[in-house]
Amino acid sequence: MTRTLEAASLLADFRARRNKGSLDAEQVEREALRAADLIINFHQEHGGCLRDAVTLLCEITADENREVARAGVRILFPALIERLNDSFDPAACELYDRIFARVIDFYRRLPQARDFDEALRGFNLMDESDLLARKSAIRDPRVPILYPGSSILKVLLLSRVTIGADVAVTSVIMAKLRALLPGAEFVLLGSAKLRELFGGDPRVRIREIKYERGGDVLSRLRSWVNVVEAVKEEINGLSADEFLLIDPDSRLTQLGLLPLLKDERNYLFFESRSYRGAKNTGDDNPQSHNRQSIGQLTSCWANEVFGVTEETFPYVALPAEYRNFGRLVIEKLRLAGATRVTVVSLGVGGNQNKRVSEEFEIEMVNHLVKDSALVLDKGATGEEREQIDRVVAALRASGRAVVEIDEGNRDGEISVAKIEADAVTWDGSLGAFAGLIAAGDRYVGYDSAGQHIAAALRIPTQTIFVNTVSPAFAERWRPYGPGIIEILNAESENISQ
Repeated sequence: MTRTLEAASLLADFRARRNKGSLDAEQVEREALRAADLIINFHQEHGGCLRDAVTLLCEITADENREVARAGVRILFPALIERLNDSFDPAACELYDRIFARVIDFYRRLPQARDFDEALRGFNLMDESDLLARKSAIRDPRVPILYPGSSILKVLLLSRVTIGADVAVTSVIMAKLRALLPGAEFVLLGSAKLRELFGGDPRVRIREIKYERGGDVLSRLRSWVNVVEAVKEEINGLSADEFLLIDPDSRLTQLGLLPLLKDERNYLFFESRSYRGAKNTGDDNPQSHNRQSIGQLTSCWANEVFGVTEETFPYVALPAEYRNFGRLVIEKLRLAGATRVTVVSLGVGGNQNKRVSEEFEIEMVNHLVKDSALVLDKGATGEEREQIDRVVAALRASGRAVVEIDEGNRDGEISVAKIEADAVTWDGSLGAFAGLIAAGDRYVGYDSAGQHIAAALRIPTQTIFVNTVSPAFAERWRPYGPGIIEILNAESENISQ
């Protein structure tokens, strides 16, 4: 059976079982995974988009049975969309656009998506072809904005949604323009958590936009409507030469597929997944481009767009309360005799494929604690807290003293003269954890937001990459900064030594 016929058969069978009310979530998830594989294989063989397979994923994710819909979302995003985007392949970017233009067109026609459809019509986008034509236009090379003028009063930047990407990518653009536009205000549209990383910069304002990464497809799409309204309010009263709007491949616009301005002269889009660095460098070796981190590429793109040459690194601007908290904890560890403090994060953002194993983590922590006091982050989920609890139990079983600090007991724990412990755990805000990183001597962790925060703070950083989905993935997402950065790849290094 050809892939085209198989996709059509899967779609017809799903519809028949749905009409009979006999859908099973586990079976549907297997079929959705098969549809995702068919889409990718068909594109590799023929260069097209297997429409029936995309339609099947749309219908599964929109099913009235919530278990069925959740199964579809698990496949649509991690197994298909993230797989394509994490390859950093221009052909995969093009396939993503075709897939998600179909997803947008499918969802806008649902009865419960009338507001979303009306917003698209407001931009004169009536179907998939309109979405793709606009995306093609913003991807085309354009004349650089050489030395943006002093008339710019406000720069709007879209969050990448994930904290690590905002440090690695968005902050580089912001740092570049802070130097070029000393009189401009910067408005970062994204999670309120971004205040914990950038709230110490008086020129940066966070405008909260909620995006449910774990939500259904329609809730994710509806976030764009809120961004449109926010942008409209932020530029109200500004002339065309008084603002810039920059989209660093944001999920808020579904990677540039959804517009924010009718007149896009002031809109800049950085397609980070396909960008290959400066043109006319004399180096046409694709392997050279693949070795560049996404932060380096962002700096290069910004230089091209704004006509400058200086390398720019990621930055964070921690509010004083977080810097002071981190400084106090680390100082009190040093007063108790610690000559070195290593901050450790074993969080993986819910993606267990990024972990080596519990045995490795316990062995690594036992190795680190021999010559360093440790600060262990408890993570953001119950699963990650349980993971660190087991590591802590192993430390205590080996005779090590562990002090646990959280938002509830922090004042009491840091009021002591010194902290007598081999390790401290932190269970609380991201900003406070960043403060601990800033005050420490070294950061060790998996591929996560912590590595990018540490590199931006110029703290020596060691990152462990596991099960990368493409050869370019670890190179793209390696931390970027002027400090010491080490990468360990679990697929090629004996990292248990």
